[in-house]
Amino acid sequence: MADLLINLTETIKLNGEPQTNTTSQIVSGINYIDNRSLKCPSGSQTTIFYFGAEPSAGTFTSSSFQYGRITNLSTTSVKLIVSSSTIDANFLIPSSNSFLLSTSKITGSIDNSFTFEQIHSILIEPSGSDASIEYFIATT
Repeated sequence: MADLLINLTETIKLNGEPQTNTTSQIVSGINYIDNRSLKCPSGSQTTIFYFGAEPSAGTFTSSSFQYGRITNLSTTSVKLIVSSSTIDANFLIPSSNSFLLSTSKITGSIDNSFTFEQIHSILIEPSGSDASIEYFIATT
């Protein structure tokens, strides 16, 4: 069992004045990680991983999921699709940007009870040419 340390740092020089902000989070009890880079062909949706009740190839147990990061390594934007049996939520990830899944609930304009247990897959759809992405997932 291990602790995952997540550091987010923003640095900017605005009007000649440097500004830096760092936020840190420790996620305890991590037993497994998965880190993978892959190519997603243009003109289609690529499922990069699934959530399920039991672990299997490409499937993470939703009840043990603690943290996920999906990074767009391409020069073009990609659409990230968080898919459930009843709803899809689409997010645009620009080049060299990341999307974080670091909570057990998704809130906002989507139903407040939309939990990881309802998510069944995460997909990538490149907006132009083929895209390369990387993901990092930590589970208990």
